[in-house]
Formats: sequence, structure tokens, C-alpha cells
Amino acid sequence: MTYISTRNLRALAISSLALVVLLVVACGTAGQPAQPVQQAEPQVIEREVVKEVEVTREVQVQVETEKIVEVEKVVEKEVPIEKVVFATPVAGVHETARPEWVSIGADHHYNGDFVFVHRANPGFLDLHYGASSTTTLLPSGPRFNQLLMYNPTAPREIIGDLAQSWEIKDGGKNFVFRLNEANWHDGTPVTADDIVWSLNRMAQPDVTRGRVTAIRTFYEHGTAVAVDDKTVLMPLKFPSATALGWLAVDYYKMYPKALESVSQDDFNCCFKNTFGSGPWKFRAWKKGDSYEFDRNNDYFKDPMPYADGMKVFIITDYARRLATLKTQQVMGRYNTGGILLADVEQVQKETGGKMRVLKGGAAGIYGFWFHWNRPPLDDPRVRKAIYLALDRHEIAEISQGGAALLGNFFPPGYALSEDEVMSLPGFRISAEGAKHPDDLTEAQRLLTEAGYPDGFKLTFNVDQSKFARTDAELVADQLREKLNIDVELQVADRATFYAQLRDGTHDLSNIGTGLYFKEPETVLAQWFFQDTLRNPHNWSHPRFAELMDLQGRELDSEVRREYFREMAEILNEGESHYVPLYWTATSGIIDYRLQNMRPPYHPHTIWTWEHVWWDPDAELLGPDAPPIE
Repeated sequence: MTYISTRNLRALAISSLALVVLLVVACGTAGQPAQPVQQAEPQVIEREVVKEVEVTREVQVQVETEKIVEVEKVVEKEVPIEKVVFATPVAGVHETARPEWVSIGADHHYNGDFVFVHRANPGFLDLHYGASSTTTLLPSGPRFNQLLMYNPTAPREIIGDLAQSWEIKDGGKNFVFRLNEANWHDGTPVTADDIVWSLNRMAQPDVTRGRVTAIRTFYEHGTAVAVDDKTVLMPLKFPSATALGWLAVDYYKMYPKALESVSQDDFNCCFKNTFGSGPWKFRAWKKGDSYEFDRNNDYFKDPMPYADGMKVFIITDYARRLATLKTQQVMGRYNTGGILLADVEQVQKETGGKMRVLKGGAAGIYGFWFHWNRPPLDDPRVRKAIYLALDRHEIAEISQGGAALLGNFFPPGYALSEDEVMSLPGFRISAEGAKHPDDLTEAQRLLTEAGYPDGFKLTFNVDQSKFARTDAELVADQLREKLNIDVELQVADRATFYAQLRDGTHDLSNIGTGLYFKEPETVLAQWFFQDTLRNPHNWSHPRFAELMDLQGRELDSEVRREYFREMAEILNEGESHYVPLYWTATSGIIDYRLQNMRPPYHPHTIWTWEHVWWDPDAELLGPDAPPIE
């Protein structure tokens, strides 16, 4: 994993990125204390992890009669043993209990609204359809629950949400969920029929789905059964290493079956057309200004949530959003994306620590999509030429101010090591730190061979965010300079951007995207499954499709890694519909008096704010307090 801070990159040694750590634990919701149950041991796998460490040693070299002492840097290998716990299906009943912090929050109920700032208007409000944390998950998600969720105070652990308990049977081929006593916002009870309908809606074939498409890999549409009003049997196609992780992602929301007659357009457009069981109920939306929620006073996790409501101000301008944080007009940013770590660190210093930095891991990627099935981009030689010609190092450094990570399609360090990525055509640099000349020569040759020696014109659908606009400008400048391709940028608000990506109105589209959770299958689900928003024209490759299916059925972590390495080889030919530029870490900021908030380990999880409370007597740790991680 390479951090970009100057034109001449400094290499940082890393250990291999482990697979996502998914623990099934007995803790979490605000239900009644659980009775002791049999807990199965998770699968623990020991494997060697190679970490590179620079060691300086002296080497004596004899040259004729003169003795010369040279200092040589040698990379030696440390081989520690790392224990990795996977969410492999295991036997036993798993039940959640009321954690101690629930009562602490109850003593700190806030008589008023939590107030945040956010960067975009709501867009597609259907969590099964939309694919944006900014326009779908954050504005719509707090109204709903999943079956499972990640623990807000231990964000790598899976606990129950609507599911009070769950049992994994028949070697992982069947999941059985027992539901909490919960009500929908209209007062009717949540039943097993609602859950079955929701699972089938997510898995419905031949319809567009955004971030829930992975369910189609392990669950067959129409096979779930309502055993009784509070028990759901969910058969799996095969034992899956990732099914539990997917079901705990915030997009996998459960809807009341009463919404089955609501059209897709009506579901997407308007808060008033839908309702859930979640901690917050829709109050108002004023486009371009704000959206608001009321507390769900009938919430099954009472006394959560710990405020009368929430209000989110919409400010699209980056500098103005920072100003609202510096002046403490709000309690924080509504999420941890789309802002530089250096900027929020500066806010913390300027406020004396009254606004405190949230810091997450590397889980976001910036890049752009080709409208690959129409001229001139329907020619794979043209797509490869563009892929090769870009100077990613320059783009990453200018756009992210030294805080980017060079990687390609899969999470840095997983399928390919840092050295392997840095040696790839399109990513490599010359000895002088410039774009590798061989890549540019090959790109120009490919365009000539494809019949475009003098270039052509393209339109670029650009998200209005600061980073997307900067990336698009740099990509356009480089393509004009290197390949004589004239690119017209057309900036749109995020909701419009996604509609234009879906409808194929432009030749190129760009936006930053976060992983659902830190597992490489999340890349496949967003970019490479069929009938998904980020693969709007269904790019496919026969061997790649075969490998996607194989990895989904494989429980052995090293075998899966080899499948992903082969998929990376295919994608690194540069002929797919997506061009990666760089990876980013996540960062955000909140008022120091907002308590019990940790940045999610997985960027698309734990965004309901149900567990957070306001403590006016919280300790102020000052401008140099470490970030909340």
C-alpha cells in the first residue's frame, strides 16, 4: 500500500490485507437479557503473514588493497502468525443481549434534534435500488432495520438487529432467524412474512439492484419460508463465507410487505411513500436545504434513540461545510466520507478540540466508468489505451493532498502486493518518477490501430463533490495532452449523476465509492455483478464470471485469494468498464459531547445514530486529542 505525498513516492512496507473479520457474538441490541445459549467456536485459521522491515547492516568489501565500508539496506522477512476469524457458517444458536451502555444513554436523552451537515440531496431512497451512501443510505437508512448489524461499539462484530437470535444449521446451508417483537411505523407488527418478502425483493432476478446484488449469489429467490409469525427459514445455495457479513450491511434493509404495491419510481422518489421499523421516522425534506427525522417512540430497542429528532443541513460547497464545523453550527458531519483527514485535523485544532476527528481505514476507491458498449469505447483497444495513458500518481497527489493509497481493483494488499501493483502497466513510473514512457507509447499505438490516431470527443458525467471534480479535470487534461482526446465535463448533483450513470447518457462517469465491508467480494458486487447500478451496461467476461462464482462457494481463504489474483490479471488488461485511480481512507468529525460514536470498520454499516447520546459534561481533551478510531 503506497501513500502518495510527493512526486517521488515513498514506499511503505505493509502486511497482507487480511480478509474481513466477522465475529458472531452475544451482545448488541436493547432487548431483554439473553438466556445462556450454546455458542459454537468460530473457525480460526492460522496463516503466515509476511511483513517487510528495513534493516541496516554494514558490508565489508575488499577492492584491491583499499578497504571500503559500504552501508547496505536489506529487506528481511518477519513471519508472525496471525489468527483470522471468518464468518464461516457454524452450528449453534446466537442471541443478542442488552449491553450496559444502553442505560447510560437513557440517562442522557437530548431534548431536541441532533444537528449535522451533509453534502448532497437525497436521491434514490430505495435501499435495495440505490447505490450511494451519500444520497441513499444516509438519508433513507435510519428509517429501517436489517436482520443483522455490526456492533456500534465493536464495529467488526455481528449482532442481531430485527433478529433476536439466529441459528446456522445443516453445515451452513440453512439460516433460521427468530424475530424481535417490533412494529412498523404504522403500528403493525413485523412478521416473518415481511422478512421473506424483503429477502425475495432483494434477490429478485432481472431487475436493477444497487448494493444488495450479492444476495443473489448465495440465496435463491423464492426459497425463504415463514415458519411462523416470528421465525424465518432462509436456505442458502451453498455454505457461504460471506453471507452473514452481507446481511449485516446497512443496505440489506427489511421492508413491510404492505409496500409491495409501491412502484419502483414511487419508492425512490419520496419519503412519504414508504416506512420502516427503524429508530427514526421521516419528518420533512426541503430540497437543497435540509431533511429531518422524528424519534420513533415505538422503537423496539427503547430507550434508543437518545434524541427527539435529527436534522441534516445540506451544504454542497466543501468550504462552507468546513466553516459550519469550525464555527460549531452543527454537531458534526453526517458521515465519514468525502473530506480530507488534514482538513478535519485542522478543524479540531481551530476549535480547541471541541470538534473531534473520526478516522477510519482504507475502504474507498476513486475511478471512472466507461459507457463501454457504444463507439468509440466499444473497442477494447480504446479502453485499454485510456487505462494505460493515465498518470494515477499525479491525479492522486493533487486530488487527495498526499493522503491517497495506490492500489488497483481489489483492496490494497489483498489480491496483489504493493510491488506487484507498482509494476503494472498503467501504474508504474519511470526511474525519474514520471509516467512510464512505455505505457504512453503503447496507448498511442492502440488508438492508432483502432482507427483513432487523431483522437475523438467524449462527454464526462461528473459528480459535484470536490474530489470527483478534481479527478475529472485531471483525467480530461491528461487525455487531451497524451492522446488528443477532447473530454467535455458536465457536473451534476449526486442524484442526477446516478440517474445519468444508470441511463448511459455520457461516455464516462466518475465518483468515489466505499466498500460495504472490507471483503474483496464487495468489489465484485458493486462493479461486476450483472444488473447492478455500477455495471449499468452489464460488462462481462466468461472466465471472470466463472471465477466470481467459484470464489462465492469457496470457504478456504487461500484458494479464494488465488481466484481473486486471477480476476485481477484479467482486469489489469484494462479492457473492462471501470478504471481505478486510487484508494482513500475515511475521516469525519463530531462534537466531543456526542458520545458512544466510533467510525464504522466497514463504511456502509452502523449509520443510524440510534446508539449515540449527548453528554454536556463530557471531557474536553483539547486540540491534540487522538482521533476516535
